Amino acid sequence: MTTPHRYSGILTAVPTPLNKDLKVEVAPLAAHVKRLAAAGTEGVVPLGGTGEYTSLSARQRLEVVECALEAGAGKLHVIPGILSPGIGDAIDNAKAFVAAGAKALMVVTPYYFRPTQDGIIEYFKRFSDAVDADIILYEIPYRTGVALQYQTVDRLADMTRVVGIKACNPDLAQQMRVAELAKSKLAILTGEEDVLPLHVAMGAVGAVISSSNIIPKQWARVLRLAMDGKLAESMALHASLRPLIDAIFAEPNPAPLKAAMDIMGWGMGDVLPPLLPASAPLRDRLAKVIPSLLERE
Repeated sequence: MTTPHRYSGILTAVPTPLNKDLKVEVAPLAAHVKRLAAAGTEGVVPLGGTGEYTSLSARQRLEVVECALEAGAGKLHVIPGILSPGIGDAIDNAKAFVAAGAKALMVVTPYYFRPTQDGIIEYFKRFSDAVDADIILYEIPYRTGVALQYQTVDRLADMTRVVGIKACNPDLAQQMRVAELAKSKLAILTGEEDVLPLHVAMGAVGAVISSSNIIPKQWARVLRLAMDGKLAESMALHASLRPLIDAIFAEPNPAPLKAAMDIMGWGMGDVLPPLLPASAPLRDRLAKVIPSLLERE
């Protein structure tokens, strides 16, 4: 499963633990990062959507990053997310994360303004010039309202520090074009658990996903089989994970994930407003799904 890219494999989007007062609680995060490292996970991504970036203060974000970097030092990649809508906040947070020791950042396409493709290129050029770190693009148009044209991805790979993309665009034809044009230049990392084997077949070399918090070894096997050309076997194993995938995303992320981890004894607390904790029926559903999957870890 060797690739020429620096970032590949399963990169787990980790949740932000909160105490009863909804303040960041770093000890459970440190323990979980170490748990994932021991399971062979290639990296963790704190502060993405799963980490509730947009609901945390700048100080809380830095606290999360410092904890993850310390817990993961020398064991796995730690790639903080930057989900700011504008350049000023994005650069300020990025510089703080880099000063704390981050070598790479996952940066979402700027949103709210619905920029043009040229505007997106200018945004990432300015970000790249200002911040000394590898950049993984984060494209998730069903959240941001902004899709990256495949030509834009290719240009950013040539013009900036961009070395990868977390691809959450459900348009598979678009993903094919990105892979055809730029897969030799950057690491394509799927962000869609639903279609992971298909993205690998098209050129993805890894994934940034959240259910690998629970079953990291099984997701690693799905990825390895697909990258080894054993697509039918990968898809069969992937299909067996479907009950968990469906449950984890039955309500807004990361509430179901936090409920699942609580069921497993890895308490991460509740979610911040405007999100709500997982419903009682969903918790019951998760409690039925999880045990059989854990037996295979």
